[in-house]
Amino acid sequence: YKIGDTDKFFGNAALSPNETETRAFNAMVEHVFNNGLTVRNRLRYANYDKFYQNIFANGPVLNSGDLAFAAYRDETERNNLINQTDLMFDIKTGAIEHKMLFGMELANQETYGKRYQPTTGSTSVGTASASNPFIPSASFAALATNRKSDVNVTAFYVQDQIILTPKWQAIVGLRHDKFETDFTDIRASQNIDVNDNLLSPRAGLIFKPVEAVSLYGNYSIAYVPRAGDQLTSITAANSSFDPEKFINYEIGAKWDINSNLSFTAAVYKLERENVAITDPSNALSTILVDGQETKGIELSVSGNITDKWSIMGGYAYQDGQITKQQGAGATAILAGAELAQTPDHTFSLWNRYNINDTWGVALGMITRSEMYAAVPQATTSTILPGYTRFDAAIYGKFSEKLRLQVNLENLTNKEYALYAHTNNNITPGSPITGRATMIYSF
Repeated sequence: YKIGDTDKFFGNAALSPNETETRAFNAMVEHVFNNGLTVRNRLRYANYDKFYQNIFANGPVLNSGDLAFAAYRDETERNNLINQTDLMFDIKTGAIEHKMLFGMELANQETYGKRYQPTTGSTSVGTASASNPFIPSASFAALATNRKSDVNVTAFYVQDQIILTPKWQAIVGLRHDKFETDFTDIRASQNIDVNDNLLSPRAGLIFKPVEAVSLYGNYSIAYVPRAGDQLTSITAANSSFDPEKFINYEIGAKWDINSNLSFTAAVYKLERENVAITDPSNALSTILVDGQETKGIELSVSGNITDKWSIMGGYAYQDGQITKQQGAGATAILAGAELAQTPDHTFSLWNRYNINDTWGVALGMITRSEMYAAVPQATTSTILPGYTRFDAAIYGKFSEKLRLQVNLENLTNKEYALYAHTNNNITPGSPITGRATMIYSF
C-alpha cells in the first residue's frame, strides 16, 4: 500500500460517515459620533450538530499480515454565543497622536458529547488482511463517554497605537481574560469547575524609512481556554484544564512595490505551553505536551503584474519541535522531536489572467515537503511524503449580478496524503476534481 493511494479504503467507507449541520447568525452594528468616537458591536451565534463514525486501522501490519481495527461513534452538539464591543477614538498629547481602542468580549460555549464503541471497555472490531482491509460490520452499542461542558469567557482589553513621528509608530496593549470552565462527566457522575484569570500583553514597533516600506517587530502573549473537542479526554485525574499559552516574537517587513503589488516577509518564533495533541499511541485520546517551539520564515507576494495578470503566492519555512520530553520508554515523545503535520517547506502560487471583461482563467500550484503524520515517538513514526499539485480555474462575469466559476483541482491526478489524524489514520488528497459555482447577487 502506498500512502496517498485512493483505490483502497481501510475499514468500511459505508460505516464511516461524517455529517455536520451548522446554523449560524452574524450581526454587526457600528456608529460614528460627531466627536469622532466609533462604537462597534459584533454578535455571533452558531449551533453545530456533528455525527462522526469511524472504523480505522489501529496499528501497523501484524506478523500474520493482518491489521487490527478499532471503531467508535461520536455525537456532538455545540452552541457558541460571542459578543464583542469596541470603542475607538483619537486623542493627542502634544505632538504625539494616539489611536485608542477599548473593548469587551463575552463568550459562551456549551458542548454535549457522547461516544459509543463496539463493547464495554473495548473499541476492537477484529482484524482483516492488509491486502483486503475490509471490516464488513460493526456494532456501536456500548456508551463509552457522556460529557458536557460549559465554558464562559469574559475579557476586557485596551490598545494604544502611538504615532510618534511620521516614520515611527508604537503599539501597546493589554487584555484580561477570565475563563470559567464547568465540566461534567455524566457517566462517571463527576463535576469539575476551573477558573482562570490571565493577563495578555502586546507590544510592537513600526518604522517607515520611506512611504512604500514598513518594518515592524512585535511581542505578544495569549491564552486559549480548553473548549470543544479538547475537553473530551478530561478526567478528574489529569491537568488538561489549564489553558494553552502562546508566546510569539516576530519581525517583518512590507514593501508596496507599486500601488497594485506588494511583498511581505516575516521571521517569527512561537512558543506554546500546555498543548493538547492526539496521542500517537491512541487515536481516541489526547495528551498534554508542556513545550513546543516553532521558528519560521514567511514570504508572500500579491497584486497585479499587469492590468490583466494578477498573482498571489507565498513560501514558508518552519522548524517545529517538542522542547520537553513526554512519557518514557518506547512510546516516549523525546525533546527535539518534530511536530506533527508541520512540513519544513510549503510554497503556493496562483496566477489569474483576465482575457476580457467577461472571461478569465487561472493556473496555480501547491508544493509541500514531507512531514510526520503524528508526533514521532522513541521507536515509532510515520512520514507523509511531500507533493506538488496543480490547479486551474475559469471565471465568467456576465453582469454585475451574475458570475460563474469553474475550479479544477489536481490536474495531473497526483496521488498524495493530504493530512493525518494519527500514524494509522491518513486521509489521501482528492483525485482530479471539478467544481462549478454560479453566483447571483441581488
